[in-house]
Amino acid sequence: MRLKFTNMEGKDDLIGVIAVLYKWRKQILLLLASVVVVTALISFTFLYTYYKSTTIFYVNSTDVFKPEQMFGTSNKDMDYIGTSNDIDRVLSIAESEPLKDFLIKKFDLYKHYDVDSAKLKAPFRVLEELEDRYKVKKTKLDAIELSVEDVDRKWAAEIANAAREKIDEMAQQMIKQSQFNLVNAYKKNIFDRDKSLSQLGDSLRILRQSTGVIDPDKQTESMMSTALQAENNFIRTQAKYNTLKNNKDVSRDSIAMTEATMRGYEEESKRNKEMVSKYNEGYNKVSLIKELFEKERDQKAKDMQRYIQLQTTYNTNISALNVIEAAKVPVVKSRPNRILLIASAGLATLLFSVIGVLLFDRYKLVNWSEVINEKDDKENGELHRPFFGVTTTKK
Repeated sequence: MRLKFTNMEGKDDLIGVIAVLYKWRKQILLLLASVVVVTALISFTFLYTYYKSTTIFYVNSTDVFKPEQMFGTSNKDMDYIGTSNDIDRVLSIAESEPLKDFLIKKFDLYKHYDVDSAKLKAPFRVLEELEDRYKVKKTKLDAIELSVEDVDRKWAAEIANAAREKIDEMAQQMIKQSQFNLVNAYKKNIFDRDKSLSQLGDSLRILRQSTGVIDPDKQTESMMSTALQAENNFIRTQAKYNTLKNNKDVSRDSIAMTEATMRGYEEESKRNKEMVSKYNEGYNKVSLIKELFEKERDQKAKDMQRYIQLQTTYNTNISALNVIEAAKVPVVKSRPNRILLIASAGLATLLFSVIGVLLFDRYKLVNWSEVINEKDDKENGELHRPFFGVTTTKK
């Protein structure tokens, strides 16, 4: 089998290409003008003009919501800018359906986007329309940029600002829910401590009445001193009595008075000894209950202070966002870029028309039915394939 390449009458060279294009210049220019005009008409007639409004804000750290930072009781420096977790939380809120449902209801976007709310897929359609115009992203400086496009430039700014304010509200609600739970926990804890203090106080009062132990820290020294003094008085008076009773020079009245005094001190000493014995039995119990009562009272005071701080923080309106730039009414459209659209259509038309003309002119003489059927010429013994300038000859 022998292959032979033909020259295709010289149309492969640059001059041939230019000649073909010059020959078809009118048709190409007419097609180009038609496409440009049609594209311009479509873009100005059917494509809406959109305006973009953007608001930029940082996420505040959760430190600003902590009472120990607010009241200066923390040893840690306050972080004002939120961490990556704080940013991710706000981004999740910004992309959430509750926020978008809020915008749809607030601005009646069914009507604004011309979506029939009676249809089954209406919620999906209006959400799709909003998501096409609503964009949220994190910038390279860790700020959040929220943009809204709309055919009404004022609505674009209003929706963007409303979305940011709702994000702030929802972020605050998440933090305030945690604060609310803490406030209730401390409130319940204080209530339980009040009950515990009441029970400990009752137990302490009963023990004091039954043991006579009022204040173990102060009463011990006083009671021991009294008991020791009574014992000393008894011993001293007893010694005096023993001395006087054997002395004949002392009158019986003096001896009797001394004896009476001795018996009185003896009785007082016995009574003090009984009190000390009773005191010693109740000392440990009273000391333990008193110590528990004081600890519970001190802890209640700390809990009350913490509760007041939490309650104050909860009732304080602190923004979760730090707004850098509020959304403003845009003065320049964001899309479509009609000049670029028309130019792109013109360039594409020019390119494809040039390719089409060259292909048509190159292969206009090809017998396509013969190429497709590929019938053998049995008489000449040759199979002609005038395609791409190649002729195959059988021998």
